[in-house]
Amino acid sequence: KNPRSNPVAGPRGMTRAMTDGAGSANSTRLSELLENHFDQKRNHRRGALPWAFFPDRLSHDFDEADEKHGRFVVCCVCHPGGLQKSAASSLSGGKQTGVFRYHWRTGQRSITDHVSKKHADALEALTKARDEHVRKHGENGALANGDDGVGGKRGAGDVSDEIDDDARFFPLVKDGPADGIGTDSDETPAAKQAKTGRGGARTGAGRPRQECPDVIDMRSDTVTKPTPAMRRAMAEAEVGDDVFGDDPTVIKLEEEMAKTFGKAAALFVPSGTMGNLIAVGVHCEVRGSEFICGSLSHIHIYEQGGLATLMGAHPRPLTNRTDGTLDMKEIAAAIRPDDQHFPVTKVLCLEQTHNKCGGRVLPLDYVDKCGEFARERGIALHLDGARIWNAAAALGVTPARAVEAADSVSVCLSKALGAPVGSVIVGTREFIAKCRRLRKACGGTMRQAGTLAAAALTAHGEIGPMIHMDHSRMSDLAAGLSKIQGLKVQRPVQSNIAFVSLDERIDVEWMVAEMRKRDVVLIPWVGNCLRLVTHHEINQPAVAKVLRCFEELCAQVLGPAGAA
Repeated sequence: KNPRSNPVAGPRGMTRAMTDGAGSANSTRLSELLENHFDQKRNHRRGALPWAFFPDRLSHDFDEADEKHGRFVVCCVCHPGGLQKSAASSLSGGKQTGVFRYHWRTGQRSITDHVSKKHADALEALTKARDEHVRKHGENGALANGDDGVGGKRGAGDVSDEIDDDARFFPLVKDGPADGIGTDSDETPAAKQAKTGRGGARTGAGRPRQECPDVIDMRSDTVTKPTPAMRRAMAEAEVGDDVFGDDPTVIKLEEEMAKTFGKAAALFVPSGTMGNLIAVGVHCEVRGSEFICGSLSHIHIYEQGGLATLMGAHPRPLTNRTDGTLDMKEIAAAIRPDDQHFPVTKVLCLEQTHNKCGGRVLPLDYVDKCGEFARERGIALHLDGARIWNAAAALGVTPARAVEAADSVSVCLSKALGAPVGSVIVGTREFIAKCRRLRKACGGTMRQAGTLAAAALTAHGEIGPMIHMDHSRMSDLAAGLSKIQGLKVQRPVQSNIAFVSLDERIDVEWMVAEMRKRDVVLIPWVGNCLRLVTHHEINQPAVAKVLRCFEELCAQVLGPAGAA
């Protein structure tokens, strides 16, 4: 249970004067956010960084008897002096107020969404400060090395001593439009910041300076390096032998992923390709069985035909529509009749989000209908969830809700979450038991795999809550690219992927080579086209640099915009 609210006294003996809805404090320091983060971890096991913006001292319990453990949580950057309970209650209905009605059943989506959109600069500064502190003191030793704070913990002043630039973050003067995810808006706060260096949450003279990465790698979201927290978790992981089933960290990862996706069990595998191979292979356990998939799906194009070669499963590809979906009538027509001439249809495979369709997010009601249809026809529904984390974020639902209709899901850990290695398969206990046996035959079993599982567990808590920022930055990038002569962005941009077509006078290989000279790494796609992918290492200065480089190179070939 949450501790009873005390809007005046802070957990470190700090006090803030309260008035009719606002206190005297007018800003929040980076050191205070870092202190809040470790408080949340100690008190509530909340490792997600956005919770640092909603400290206990500013929250209030609900009055409703049936929601006695729910609370009004208040953003300390939007309302650094706190709010009286009446003010928090009245403001909790608006999306831009920084006040939310939180109950453990409702999840934290609104909270993470608010922080990633309105306080992206503060969140990025906090991420760096947290990583540096963990590097120095360890995940468990952070903020617990002294005896001068409450309960033997160090006070906020001690934290500020370790932060080179203890920036102050100020509330927004005026609430602008929400920085929508998956929209085509050209005037989001983050887009303005990319163009002008201004906008978003004002941080005054102490605003942290975001540094552009030395190399901006946008080939894929698989290129990220393990964070300091991930590396430390790997080094300190408790391990066993996963083949014998006694690696405690692997067990923990599998249990956490099963719970996260609302399934009974999970299995850790080395890659997403193996995840699809094993999962669909179990569904098609009788050789010569058939699976239905999209003509542009990863399973059909980019996995070397492994299901046919290794599992004896026959593909039945259907044409993907531009939004990544398959026509329901075509799916129905593709299911084989009971005839000795035909293979037996066993499973329908969907890809969420859809890579070759530009990161499009399959509508939730469509996935639900496919699941219902599959059950009626006696076949399974498998989701290739290489970017299922992005889908859930874009849809605004929990991962469990995003895959509710599916019988099995292959979940990638090394894309959106940025873990160095691995995927998990989730499904029923009986299904996962069969997957475990088939994993052995595929050479996918690993011994002290807890070293890898530890990184994935850390990534889930560290990077997972910030996936919205990848979408927001791709939205900003796409908006900027659309304004550059010689470039055309495939619309809509719904997640962290965008396809960009080049003017026929601009050779794609030349563009890739010239961008590489400027330390921007891109990948050519089909035709005279590029695929760009954002991830947690792509920050706002990186977006600004990419836009600047494209503008310079396009002008070099086509001449200045507007020239005759």
